Amino acid sequence: MDKPVRDSTLGLEGPILPNEKDASHLDTDNSRAPPGPHVPIYNPVELASETDLSLGSILKGTAAKPLTNFEKKAALINAELDKFGLGRYQLCIWFLCGFGYFLDLAWSQGVGLIATAVYQEMNVPDNQTGTIWSCANAGLAIGALAWGILVDIIGRRWAFNLTCLITSIFGLLLAAPKFNYGAICGIYFLASLGLGGNIPIDATIALEFLPQNRRNLVSLLSMWQPIGVVAASGIAYGTAAKWRCDPTLPSCHAVANGEACCTVSSNMGWRYEVIVLGCMTLLVFFLRYFVFHFHESPKFLLSRGKEAEAIEVLHKIAKFNGATPPTLTMEYFHAIDEAASQNSAAKTTAAMNRNVLKNFVASFKHLKGLFLNRLQLFIWILLAIAYMGDYWSFNLAGSFLPIILLRNNVSSGQGTVTDTYRQYVYIYLPGILGAIVALISVQLPLVGRKWSLVFSAICQGLAMAMYTQVQTTAGYVGLNAFEYVMQTYFNAVLYASAPELFDTTYRGSATGMLSCLGRLAGIAAPFAGEHYLGEKSAGILWLGAGGIWLAAFTMVFLPVEMKNRQMF
Repeated sequence: MDKPVRDSTLGLEGPILPNEKDASHLDTDNSRAPPGPHVPIYNPVELASETDLSLGSILKGTAAKPLTNFEKKAALINAELDKFGLGRYQLCIWFLCGFGYFLDLAWSQGVGLIATAVYQEMNVPDNQTGTIWSCANAGLAIGALAWGILVDIIGRRWAFNLTCLITSIFGLLLAAPKFNYGAICGIYFLASLGLGGNIPIDATIALEFLPQNRRNLVSLLSMWQPIGVVAASGIAYGTAAKWRCDPTLPSCHAVANGEACCTVSSNMGWRYEVIVLGCMTLLVFFLRYFVFHFHESPKFLLSRGKEAEAIEVLHKIAKFNGATPPTLTMEYFHAIDEAASQNSAAKTTAAMNRNVLKNFVASFKHLKGLFLNRLQLFIWILLAIAYMGDYWSFNLAGSFLPIILLRNNVSSGQGTVTDTYRQYVYIYLPGILGAIVALISVQLPLVGRKWSLVFSAICQGLAMAMYTQVQTTAGYVGLNAFEYVMQTYFNAVLYASAPELFDTTYRGSATGMLSCLGRLAGIAAPFAGEHYLGEKSAGILWLGAGGIWLAAFTMVFLPVEMKNRQMF
């Protein structure tokens, strides 16, 4: 019987897989490992002979399924990435993926802050204010679904770059329309098509390049979201707030000629803001495409049957990092194929690559791995409910809390529009703490990903519920800041945990579909909130709290805790 092999990176033990023809061992430090078939498995729970979906295992987060042939090969890729550690290449990937998170909420916050100026200039009634958010969420939903599936077909590299290019082009065009609210909504929809792919793609890419013991850094990517919010708020403070017509003036559409009204020339600030955001997005594209040379994910190449190319990428990463070249060779993969008697399947995959059209159609077959595996399907359903509850609450808070705060300031005389924009910085800057708390809590014993999600969601809902009880600007700002810290905490864990719960073969598709469902819930949320906004009631806040509390309840039943598990 083979002795267990110890992984020096994770400090976890598990048995290696025996092979009848070769009794050699694959040591995960790879300093002396001869070519052989043995695969390090970092957690014995992953060696279950059958799927375990008992209630006890679900509550403890120890549900398991047998390893597939692909997962055994992916373990070899993981061993090499673990040996590289957190090198220069991984750090570049982390920062560039962070910029994607940054843009996701910078645009959402930026448009949210200029919305009242647009409504005023273009004479948009309260019952139509949700149209721009619904168009945006429609674009984000379609973008998340499309890019999520495409990233598993065309690869990570092209999706990584094209999302930013599309967003920058249409984002800059957003400043062009005059007196046309419909055009604004339409262009923002097109910009959102690119923006929608950022989170699922960037989280997927970061996970597939980071070493296993640094996967919690994917949670820290969410710190870029409050940074994006604060940056957008700062830009709005210097543009939209500075060059804005008096908020008490009516639209020029609603008054006769000669009467004082909100003109385009006196309301240019919001246009300056979207131009700045568009230029920032274009800069991110430039960095990703022209400055940094992004190599295709080795695990994606492995999932497409391009095993030699996957090994070649590992060598390129090692060279960029100045690290010792990997010792992984094709012999390891061949040995696994022989042990599993799957040579014919591997040849079929290679043959499909000869015909682009057939390969594209056949690519969608990877989704059956998600929907025909009971454990993976169960996880996906739970996460779908959580995503919808999260986006429902997020959109209600992001769309209407700034309006509630502005109305309180203006109507009560407690502050000016400029004061309101400054308060947004006070509200969103502490959100960075949420990402830092997530980074720490996902590694805590008895907490991990699962209970971090439950706790943060409950607190977020409580903050929104308590928002109904305050009537002062200080109360609004304080509770809004606490709500956003908890929101960032929840999203940091959710966005990092969802991709690592699915195999590389359909990781992008699974997270893209989850994001799409969340965006669809976000489409409905503003319409639900419009009614209560017109009545100036607290119903918006209770709607938001209910959505995130549903997500908290659902996450109690998340069957797998990934803290000590290997990600394939």
